[in-house]
Amino acid sequence: MQYGAFLPHLGPLAQGDVLNRLKATAQTAEALGFDSVWVADHIITPKQIASRYPYSPNGTFPLDPQAPLLEPLSVLSFVAACTHKVRLGTAVLVLPHRNAVVTAKTLATLDVLSAGRLICGVGVGWMEEEFNILNASFADRGPLSEETIAVMKELWTNENPSFTGRFHQFREVGCEPRPVQKPHPPIWIGGHTGPALRRVVEYGDGWPAVVFSPQEFAERVEKLKEKAAKAGRDLSEITLCVSPRGKKPDEILDDIPRYQELGASYLYLAFFNFARTYADMMKMMEKFAQDVRLV
Repeated sequence: MQYGAFLPHLGPLAQGDVLNRLKATAQTAEALGFDSVWVADHIITPKQIASRYPYSPNGTFPLDPQAPLLEPLSVLSFVAACTHKVRLGTAVLVLPHRNAVVTAKTLATLDVLSAGRLICGVGVGWMEEEFNILNASFADRGPLSEETIAVMKELWTNENPSFTGRFHQFREVGCEPRPVQKPHPPIWIGGHTGPALRRVVEYGDGWPAVVFSPQEFAERVEKLKEKAAKAGRDLSEITLCVSPRGKKPDEILDDIPRYQELGASYLYLAFFNFARTYADMMKMMEKFAQDVRLV
């Protein structure tokens, strides 16, 4: 099992000396043996949200609209310059919030500046109010995201990229540099609905599953297996990652062997969700690394 830690780029710990906190968190994660550091993605947080958040028991979005949330790709660019080997992941980048070509360029640049350390976690989004503010189509977010992935792959892998789709058209363009990782950075596709699992097996290299228990993970893996069989995709080609919710880091230790039995080879945690202070978060990371024998 490989492990990742979220950077404190959102919420209360993103206030004050956030520059040094981000740097210290990333460097400590690298020194402790974590494989990766991660960032979440929202551009703007409405104060009134009717959309149901799919990853909490009551559907309420947990982030205070007044709390800071630093732009994720800017954060990872900064962290790339502060580290040497820890991988840099997005969990997850909401694709229809952004122009596909600009996103492809930005992510390729990040992979170059980090010497090939990007894990590109993506999703279609869930908060309709945020889409409306960004003048993005909530109704088209699924097909637009699928086409964005196709556009990125075309720009990243073809010497003379051309594309004709519903939302994007271009012919024989240059979009250099291309990513260091070949054929492209791994694309992990988030979500647990039927369409999301279909996208995982059709377009993805990994699946970050947000779950509250190994039993829930088992049920969703079975659904993913069904989608993979239907698509003729070998599930062993897809990295299964667990993002456990509802338990503190030390409370999930007993669940880890079961997640592994079910095929998970990756697990990442947002330690800052359980810490009252930055010092508490760092102690929690160090203890977890010791408990799972990273150090």
